[in-house]
Amino acid sequence: MNFLDKDNVISQITLAILLKAGKGTPVHKNRPTHGLAYNVNHTCIYKFDNGKALEVKSGDCIYLPKTSNYTVIKCETNSNSTVYAINFNLVSEEIFEPQLFHTRGKNEFEALFNKASNAWLNKNVGFYDECFSDLYRIIKLLKKENSSYFQQATILNKLAPALKYINENFTQENIKLAHLAQICNVSEPYLRRLFHSAFSTSPALYIRNMRINYAKELIKSREYSITEIAIISGFCDVSYFSREFKKNTGMTPKDYAESNQ
Repeated sequence: MNFLDKDNVISQITLAILLKAGKGTPVHKNRPTHGLAYNVNHTCIYKFDNGKALEVKSGDCIYLPKTSNYTVIKCETNSNSTVYAINFNLVSEEIFEPQLFHTRGKNEFEALFNKASNAWLNKNVGFYDECFSDLYRIIKLLKKENSSYFQQATILNKLAPALKYINENFTQENIKLAHLAQICNVSEPYLRRLFHSAFSTSPALYIRNMRINYAKELIKSREYSITEIAIISGFCDVSYFSREFKKNTGMTPKDYAESNQ
């Protein structure tokens, strides 16, 4: 079971800190607490005693379980390299697997870790409660991003047959929505919703954009005429191709060709 799969209750925070490059212990044996570490601007590889290795890059957050044994076997650092860490205990004695998170809201994560470390360092009135609040907010944000990631992965998995078919046939035929829905085993309206969730566009525009992008590459190659490019990239005639190309790029195919000479 992963750390984020449960609504864990934090019983104690033992440390919230900002570490500079070269600081900290590279070898950890029987880690006394759970921990979350956020890499601001460097890369480290954590190798655990079970052979599992996690490469933590800039903007990544790693969960380190209590009782774990690991070694930081590689670090790419510079004089400005920093990592935030918050160590804590849970009411539950359950032990989880190490887990890596590729965060998207990097500014928000860094701000929360920074806020907690400053509160711990200054120890003003209420600092402990502030650190608790910040840690819970970090965990909530990780859960939110993790849920969004798996939702996106599920959508792409459902669309996989359609995307494969489009990639193989977008220049050769007029691809029908009904056929894409059939090979994905979903209804046409649901297929449209899946495309919009994954790519913020319709299946028809997704296919058109693929054709336009392919046409751009053909234009840059200077090996074909505009008429030939229209046919090769899957458009039915030159006039329609020119209209769609300008709608997408703001330029006619001829103007695009001249701008890329």
